[in-house]
Amino acid sequence: MDKDSRRRLNSLTKDNADRVARHLVYAGTMMDENPEVAYEHAQAAYRHAARVDIVREALGLAAYVTGRYAEALRELRTYRRMTDDYTHVAIEADSERGLGRAEKALSFIAEIPMKRLDSEAQIELALVTSGARADTGDSEGGLSVIEKIKAENLQQMLRARVELIRADRYEELGREDEAEEIRSTWAPIFAEEGEVDVYQDEEEETVDESSDADSAADDSEVEGVEAEPVAEEAEDTKPEAEEQ
Repeated sequence: MDKDSRRRLNSLTKDNADRVARHLVYAGTMMDENPEVAYEHAQAAYRHAARVDIVREALGLAAYVTGRYAEALRELRTYRRMTDDYTHVAIEADSERGLGRAEKALSFIAEIPMKRLDSEAQIELALVTSGARADTGDSEGGLSVIEKIKAENLQQMLRARVELIRADRYEELGREDEAEEIRSTWAPIFAEEGEVDVYQDEEEETVDESSDADSAADDSEVEGVEAEPVAEEAEDTKPEAEEQ
C-alpha cells in the first residue's frame, strides 16, 4: 500500500488500520482476477472503516466491476463528496448507464467541471458519453464524440478502447465492414490488458501482517460478508462505527 493510502488510515487503531489495509490490498490485487473476491474484501474493509474515504472508493470500484451499479454510484459519489476528487466521474456516469438511465448519465456529464479532469479522465468521460448517446438511439452523436478524440496520440491500450468503441458505433450505423476491420486490429491488443492495480505501488510498501492467525481471520471474515441491497436512488448511508 502506498504511503498516501496508508496515511488515510491514521484515524484508526493500528490493529484496525492493518486489518483494513490488508483488505484494501487484496481488493486491489483481485479486482481483475476475481472481482467477486475483490468486492468481498472491499465490503470487509467497509465494515471496519466506513468513514475512511479510500474504503468507500474501493467499495465503489469493486461494486462497479461486479455490476452492482447502484452501489457503485452511491459509494463513488460519497468518495467524491468526501475528497472533492473527480477521478471516478466517468465510472459514476457509466453506472447510471448500467442502471438504464442514459439520459441521467448525460445530464450528470454536462455538469462535470472538465477543468478538474486530466486528459485521460476526459477521454474516459468521452467514451461513456458516446455510449450514453448510443443508448438513447443517437449513435451518430455517439460517433461524433469519438471522432473528436485524437486517438493517434494516445497510449496503445487507451487507443484500443477508443477504437473498439468506434467500431461499436460503426456497427450500430450499419457500417459493419469498417467495424470488423477495426476490431481485427485492436481487439487482440485490448485482450492483453494488464491487471487492475488499485492499492499497490512499485515500492510494495504493504502492511505489517503480524501473524498467520490474523490473515486467516481476515479470510474467514471475508467469506461471511454479504452484499447489502441498495436502492437505485440511494444516497449516502450512515457509516457503521469503526474502531478509532
